[in-house]
Amino acid sequence: MKEPILITYAPELQQLSDLLHRANDLNDSCAQFELAMFYLKSKQNADMQKAVALLRNLAYKKYTTRQTDAQYMLGICYENGFGTPKSNQRAIRRYSAAADNVFSNDLTRNPDPVGERAAKALTEITEGRDFDEALDEVLYGKTSPESIDCITDAAEAGDVDAQVYLMDLYNLGAKHVHVDKEEALYWAQKAAENGNVKAMELLGNACYTGRIDCLDIEKDVQRGLYWLEKAAQQGSQTAPHTLGEYCQSQKRYKEAAAWYRIYAERTIEWRNWRLGWESAKKYKEMD
Repeated sequence: MKEPILITYAPELQQLSDLLHRANDLNDSCAQFELAMFYLKSKQNADMQKAVALLRNLAYKKYTTRQTDAQYMLGICYENGFGTPKSNQRAIRRYSAAADNVFSNDLTRNPDPVGERAAKALTEITEGRDFDEALDEVLYGKTSPESIDCITDAAEAGDVDAQVYLMDLYNLGAKHVHVDKEEALYWAQKAAENGNVKAMELLGNACYTGRIDCLDIEKDVQRGLYWLEKAAQQGSQTAPHTLGEYCQSQKRYKEAAAWYRIYAERTIEWRNWRLGWESAKKYKEMD
């Protein structure tokens, strides 16, 4: 007697079958997202339309852990015309919604090991002590006129870490040091020219808005945009948002969508690190 013939499926078909079962029968939001990605990768318009329908359902339904990713991917679809008419303005709204959802939902509805460790460490350091004094020690160590003189010498010699230290010190103030925004901006300029992203952000935002914290300074939008773009190119998480807002205000929607996409992508990657999720995963534009 001949042995029965076993019917097998290609791995891709088996994967699709499993995803359809989990997405439809079990109403699994993760499976629905994976199914949408499966459809998008086919690059067939009918499949990409199915992907958009799935992503919209995830983006607008009650919160799920895949909601932020669905909003981001909807932005990708709108920006590139995948399964839906191309619209940079709709893409901007979806990218903004994705980033907002990180803060309003993802970080508040899920365990945050990095944030919890930081809060615990701060509590231990400040317990039974003056909070501001303890916090100053965390940020700057034990400051004294002598130590500040030594750090200033190093900063003037070109040490970027010393320059950033003085930027923060004069921006926020500490024991033996009064807040001095002009000094903070001076050292921000030095550190930014030395390649420090944090300094680029502070300098760029101050020039762009004409304010540093609550104090007015001379506004220089173009100088601010220059340093914000430098910061964005070096990996800043927040600078792309300001650049996107500026391009949007100028009705340069294509450029704005690109900046908002970078902002949303980096915010999602930061979320993944904070929550201990797939920190190495990248959400890239489809080829």
